[in-house]
Amino acid sequence: MARADNSRRGDRDRLSSLPDCLIHLIMSFLTAQEAVRTCILSKRWKNLWTTLPFLDFDWRKSKYDRKWDPDEWDYSEYQIHKLEKFRDFVTMTLLLREPSELHKFRLSFLDGEFYDLCRYDIFIRSWILHALKYNLQVLHFSFSRYYDPYPQGSLHLGIFTCASLVDASLHSTISVRNIEVINLPCLKRLHLKMIALSQNFVGKLFCGCPVLELLHLENCGAERFSTNSKSLKHLKVENGCWGGDSEKSMELIDTPNLVSLYYPMCPYIFDQCKMLLKMPSLTSASIHSHYHYRGQSNVLIGLSNVQYLVLFGENIKGAMEIELPNCPVFSNLKNLSVNNLCLRCHFNILASFLSHCPNLEKLSLCYLGCYCKWDALGNQESLKIAPFEGKRLQTVEVKFSRSDRNFPQDHEVFTGYH
Repeated sequence: MARADNSRRGDRDRLSSLPDCLIHLIMSFLTAQEAVRTCILSKRWKNLWTTLPFLDFDWRKSKYDRKWDPDEWDYSEYQIHKLEKFRDFVTMTLLLREPSELHKFRLSFLDGEFYDLCRYDIFIRSWILHALKYNLQVLHFSFSRYYDPYPQGSLHLGIFTCASLVDASLHSTISVRNIEVINLPCLKRLHLKMIALSQNFVGKLFCGCPVLELLHLENCGAERFSTNSKSLKHLKVENGCWGGDSEKSMELIDTPNLVSLYYPMCPYIFDQCKMLLKMPSLTSASIHSHYHYRGQSNVLIGLSNVQYLVLFGENIKGAMEIELPNCPVFSNLKNLSVNNLCLRCHFNILASFLSHCPNLEKLSLCYLGCYCKWDALGNQESLKIAPFEGKRLQTVEVKFSRSDRNFPQDHEVFTGYH
């Protein structure tokens, strides 16, 4: 009798007995195509996907029944046919789903190598409009154009006036310079990639996003850049350079609650602009020095309160050398990481910088090799080393490439000084 009861328990479909909300949570880890296919599992699952509050349409992950046959068509024709099938699937999925809340909508349409995606603009705009109707909270949108970079007005304007949006990630080679109204009262996180900005847009962005906490800009060109936000806590700028039209133009970052900063020392910024940094709450900063950096920006002055600082880039030596005359005392700095700085050639620059860090506890150096000629004893005696006591320094971490045969000389320079 007990065996029969156990057998019946084993045959029971416990997954289907879960409430819809839990099944939807499980289905949220699937792509939209995989979620729709669950309708064949049982009657219980037949319509579950139609009320799914999470939809993930990824062109690269989409499955196509027909494999490419070079005898039937060339590869570009095959990709176009596959893309059209993906377009039809997205359209039908949105048409057949119930008019229920859609909390997260992800659309990845990233492949413009073989064809022009401009013809799909009308579909993409209609898909986004559909998502915005149902209390959308998270929007991740990726769409590349291969033949027409930075066209005007490709995104649906409703994105920038969605009252329910909390998290947005927009990756597209388009321009948003003509956006007139930005009203995102609930937006906390924003990631923009490959989008042409303007100072007018940036200004409207901070005015229209009163609770914005995280801003990530990646490969976004802009005429000027001015950040004035009381809510912003994390700012990350990658691979994007901009500068004003005037040599006297200013680079302003006025963010009293900012706690972390990732920022490039870019020639187009700092050869033309001067920085005005007002970040009293900043605790962590990563500064990337580009190869052609040669202008003085006084960027380090705005980082005097940080506890964790990372300096890296192709020309970190030149950047540190230029910034040292106006370098502040980093009284709160406990952890410093410096990359791409040769100890044999530029140890005096490092020591001078360390003299401004009286409470430093950990120093990390990542060094990838140097081709300079080096006489260990002769050059060590000729260095003009700034005094650095390092009373609280507990850990020195030095990373070298395996191919570097000069590690003993570098180690001798550092240990001999300290």
